Amino acid sequence: MVKPVSSSGREMASHSATLVTPHSFTADLHGIGVRAGDVLCVHLSMKSLGFVIGGARTIIEGLSASVGEAGTLMMPTYSGDLSDPAEWAHPAVPSEWVETIRGEMPAYDASRTPTRGMGVVPELFRHQPGVVRSPHPQSSFAALGPDAGALVGAHPLDNRFGPDSPLGQLMALGGKVLLLGAPYDTTALFHLTQHLVGGAERVTRRSPVTVEGHREWAEYSDVNYPIDWFDDGMAMLIDKGIARLGTVGAARTVLLPATEAVEAAVAWRRRTSR
Repeated sequence: MVKPVSSSGREMASHSATLVTPHSFTADLHGIGVRAGDVLCVHLSMKSLGFVIGGARTIIEGLSASVGEAGTLMMPTYSGDLSDPAEWAHPAVPSEWVETIRGEMPAYDASRTPTRGMGVVPELFRHQPGVVRSPHPQSSFAALGPDAGALVGAHPLDNRFGPDSPLGQLMALGGKVLLLGAPYDTTALFHLTQHLVGGAERVTRRSPVTVEGHREWAEYSDVNYPIDWFDDGMAMLIDKGIARLGTVGAARTVLLPATEAVEAAVAWRRRTSR
C-alpha cells in the first residue's frame, strides 16, 4: 500500500488518496491471511480500496494470484431483477406494468444475464476465461479455479442460500470468506445459517428460466433472509477471534473460515434468538 503526499508534503487522509498497486494489493491480501490453495468467496467495495492502478482487472488478477493455480476464487453475481415485478420495492414499478414485464423479461442465461447492483468487479469477473457461473436465476455465484465446478456447477432453485447451494459447497471445501471493504450485511454466508437455525418462514419466489428451449416462470421455495443481525453477528465472530481484521489498500477487511463461522453463528443465534 503506497500513500501519496499532497503538494504541501502532508499525507492525504481520504480513501481516494491511497494508491493501490498490483504489488501492494497482493501483499496486503497475504498480510491478512489469504493463501495459495484457498477456496475464497469475495465480497468487495472497490471504491473503499482507494485508487487501484488497473482498476477491476488488477483486483481480479491480484485475488487470483493470491490463491494461486491450486486455489479457487468465487464471487456473488446476483441478478435480483429476475424476480416477480409485483414484489419489487426498491423501486417499485407501476401496477399496470407488472404483466408486461412478466411477459417480456428474458430468461436467465448464465453467460448473458448481467449482474445487478454488484459493482464492476463481479460483472467483469463473470466474463473471465474459465469462469463458471451457477444456474440460479436470481442469486448466482461465479467461480474460477480447479474447484469451480464443485462450488457452482449445481445450484438448486429451492433454498438459494441453503446447504446445497454454493455456500454449502464452500463450507464442504473448507473455504474462506473475504470482505474487502464490503458492509457486513453483504455476507452471503450468514444467509446459510437461516436454514440451520430452524423455524424460518417459508416463502414462494418466481423467476424466468428456460426449460426445454422455452421461457417460463419457475416457482421455487425459499425462506426469508433477515439481515438485521449481521453486524452483531460479525462483531461476535471478531470478538471470538474467528474473523480476522486487517486492511487492504484503504479498505477495512475481514477474513473468516466458512465452517467455523457458520457453526459459531448458528450457536450464537440459537442462544440469542436472533
